[in-house]
Amino acid sequence: MNNNAAPVLGEKDQEIIAVGASIASGCLPCTKFHLRAAAGAGANQGEIVQAVRDATAVRRAATGLMARAGGLPTAEAGPATPDPAGVRTLIRELVAIAAAYTVNCSSSLGEHMTAARDLGATDPQMFAALKIACAIRDVACQKAKAVAGSVFGVSEEQAVACDCAEDDATSAAGCAPDGANGADAKACSCRSEDLDGSTNLNQI
Repeated sequence: MNNNAAPVLGEKDQEIIAVGASIASGCLPCTKFHLRAAAGAGANQGEIVQAVRDATAVRRAATGLMARAGGLPTAEAGPATPDPAGVRTLIRELVAIAAAYTVNCSSSLGEHMTAARDLGATDPQMFAALKIACAIRDVACQKAKAVAGSVFGVSEEQAVACDCAEDDATSAAGCAPDGANGADAKACSCRSEDLDGSTNLNQI
């Protein structure tokens, strides 16, 4: 990849998407990191709160879908779709794409990719959102492995087998479909619970 090529999404949009993916994946260190990074990249409070709301709505809708599939009554399972409060925008749909990807909700993913395209999203923009989600989901998986390992008293590698993450959390490019290597995205490497200087945000 040409590192001098302009990213398909600006830094602020990348960080807003990363907030949504972090919320949906349940990665608290990633969420804390990207909330600060989004503000540092110029996102205002309203934009950040909207990303949190949209990601939470996607996660809630995915949970409701699975609850209904398991036989729970609709009232108990929750709404079938998130509340589409406000005007849908491209960045909101990209956040929803990332959130749907991290919670493995294929129906929501297809819905929001179609909506994003209707709003003018390009394939590289949508792929950039997926790369962000892939990287953050990998970090969340690594952190869960570490917790399991600490409970069992073994190393992370000896804990529950999980092939969803690489040793290097910046390897989101491994999720790329053939011919999609031109998209730029940010991957977080949220390796520290207190988010000190060891935390690293890398450009893929």
